[in-house]
Amino acid sequence: MRAEGAERAYRELKVAVDEKLKDAYRALEQAQANISAQMDKQVAAEYRAQQAEAEAREAKRALELVEEAIRRRLLTDSVRQFDRLNAVA
Repeated sequence: MRAEGAERAYRELKVAVDEKLKDAYRALEQAQANISAQMDKQVAAEYRAQQAEAEAREAKRALELVEEAIRRRLLTDSVRQFDRLNAVA
């Protein structure tokens, strides 16, 4: 009888330990999945940031080109007006 009780207690303890190990393993898997998802999000955010920086550089360069074209146009117009004034005088 006593041996049967000890055997039953041992089996119950083993089942409880197995369940706790399974729970711990599931928690570990979930934690690893969360870490992986966060890393994926971080990589995606870094990529988007790099893309935004590249687009900002392109936009800045385009604005610089427009600014230069406007300056050239204004300078050309100013020279033409100056030439016309000199021609009249």
